[in-house]
Amino acid sequence: MSHRVGLWEERNERSLIGLNVSTLAKDSVVSTMYNLSLSRLRFTEIYGNDHIIERAASKIRQLPADSVLLCLLLEGNAFYYHQDGFETLGAGDAILYDADRPFMYGFHTPMRQLILEMPREVFRANTGGSSPGRPRVLRGRESAAADEHVRTLARVIQGTLRSTSAPEPLLEDEALDLFGLLVGSNAGPASQEAYLLTAKGFIRRNLHRPDLTTSSIARAVGISDRHLARVFAVEESSVARFVMDTRLERAYQLLTETGSGHVQVGDIAASVGFVSAAHFSRAFRNKFGFTAREARERGRARQP
Repeated sequence: MSHRVGLWEERNERSLIGLNVSTLAKDSVVSTMYNLSLSRLRFTEIYGNDHIIERAASKIRQLPADSVLLCLLLEGNAFYYHQDGFETLGAGDAILYDADRPFMYGFHTPMRQLILEMPREVFRANTGGSSPGRPRVLRGRESAAADEHVRTLARVIQGTLRSTSAPEPLLEDEALDLFGLLVGSNAGPASQEAYLLTAKGFIRRNLHRPDLTTSSIARAVGISDRHLARVFAVEESSVARFVMDTRLERAYQLLTETGSGHVQVGDIAASVGFVSAAHFSRAFRNKFGFTAREARERGRARQP
């Protein structure tokens, strides 16, 4: 068991930061870690059982990290001891902390988290400060907008980690824009990009809702209707146009998927938020130049 803990500590030292690990679990530490180092950021995803990680002053002197971490807790419950106090976290919360300040971070349930790590100079360039100071908990559950921002950043990190192609620099920009929005350091173009990413993610997850309006999307993102309209105008689009195009593209995908032939066209239309079959038919033909039934036949013709 101690051998397994030692291996996990070595893995953290190589891939993340130097830590001491302990657990009361009978099977010792059972965890899986995925890492990806980019030019400015490092993304990590960790699954594990209950355990505690500690970064004491002696470990910091031995292995300084000179970095700042934002940990997004996706599953489980956690606590965080630091020099100034004690914090608790639940699924949907995030904690921002300086890796070179002593801490004890514990999970008393099975856990899953994502970590955005940035060198101190990157943090300084994006916030104007050299350190977040006291650890800061960002409560994703406190508002719909905060939850959407956390979800969007999590999607960017997970998508990058699971991609089979080389990550693009744009992904780092997106992560940094969203990071700035979460910690309140973004203003100007960067925050507009972050709001746009969040709005698009919310729309894609809620296509089934017929009441997906500018107002409902703006409330979810945490800005006014007018501000949301300006965000989409940067792309020479509008909220309504993006919603309609995304509904129709998803419908096309569902119509042409292998094994979807038993699903009625009307049911697919309803699943992407159309109340009227006639409205769906007109909109589909106007966008693609052929009917939904013709799209299904084209999909069948391509299938082996």
